[in-house]
Amino acid sequence: MNHSITIEEQRHQVWKTGTIVAGAITILFSFLFWYQSDPLWVGILRLIAFIFFSLTVFGALKLLDGPVSITITSTPTHIQVNYRQDEKTVQQEEFEQTAIKDFVLTTGDKSPLKHYLHPRSATLKVRFNDGHRDLHLFEYGGRILFFNESTLLEVQDFLHGQHNHMERSEKE
Repeated sequence: MNHSITIEEQRHQVWKTGTIVAGAITILFSFLFWYQSDPLWVGILRLIAFIFFSLTVFGALKLLDGPVSITITSTPTHIQVNYRQDEKTVQQEEFEQTAIKDFVLTTGDKSPLKHYLHPRSATLKVRFNDGHRDLHLFEYGGRILFFNESTLLEVQDFLHGQHNHMERSEKE
């Protein structure tokens, strides 16, 4: 019997606001260097305009990516994690139920800036039976995905329930 749950990556409004502000500052400094006659100030203002233009481009690319939606499916033998972006599956992972010891909710390993941007965010780590180091359950594109802490508590309960159900089935 398959059971699944879907969650969405936590995103902050700072990307949209920051991109708009950086774009406005780019336009401001572009006009300033355009109407400046001193070559030294033209170079300085052009550099500042280029820096904020770069920030605008990076912010726009981040906004175009959109949030990652994750569907966790639990079968009696495996846990499958499907990453979707814009209704298209972009990555799939599969874990054997027998290799998993526990799922641990963690809010650590974050810089102070991320604590400011995502104050109530957390992620899950998988603790395996072989005793090796814990791995993050949700990783996409080389980055750890963070979610609302209350949502992850539901996911953790779901995974513990499925994992305990699988262990009871093996004992019987």
